[in-house]
Amino acid sequence: MLALLLAAAAPAAQAPTIGTVRMHLFLEETGKLSPNIAPPAEFTGWNTIIGEGSAPEAANDLLVVVEVRNGGGEANLTQPLIVVARGPKGKLLGQRRYTNLLSSGEGRVWKGLWLGDVGCAGHIEVTATIGRSTRKSAIDLDCGE
Repeated sequence: MLALLLAAAAPAAQAPTIGTVRMHLFLEETGKLSPNIAPPAEFTGWNTIIGEGSAPEAANDLLVVVEVRNGGGEANLTQPLIVVARGPKGKLLGQRRYTNLLSSGEGRVWKGLWLGDVGCAGHIEVTATIGRSTRKSAIDLDCGE
C-alpha cells in the first residue's frame, strides 16, 4: 500500500522533446568541424567543396547533431529518436534511429547523423522526431560557376 502511495505522489516524467539541431561541415584541410551553420546562423553554402561561400576551407561532408531533452535528470528514454535528412525532390541522404537513449544529469543527450558527399546536394532538410516532438532545420549547399 505504501509503495502505491509513493508512486502516486511521484511527479510524472516529462516526455522527451527535441531541442537544438546543429550542423557542422567537416573541414578537409584541418580535419576539424566548422562552427554551427544551421539557421539562424548566417551561412552561405556556395561551392563549399572548394572552400567558397562561408566555408573556411574545402568541405563536402556534414555532421547533424540533435539534442534530446527530458526535463532534467538522468533517465533512460525508451522512445526512439529518428533523424532523417532529405535533399531535393525528397531524396534520402541519410537516416538514423536511436533507441534506449540515456540522458545526462542535465536532462539531455546529443546524437549525430553523418552525411557524406553532400557539398553540392542543394537544399537539405533535416527532421528529428521523438514521440510527439519534431523539429526541422534546413540548409542549402549549392555548387556552380
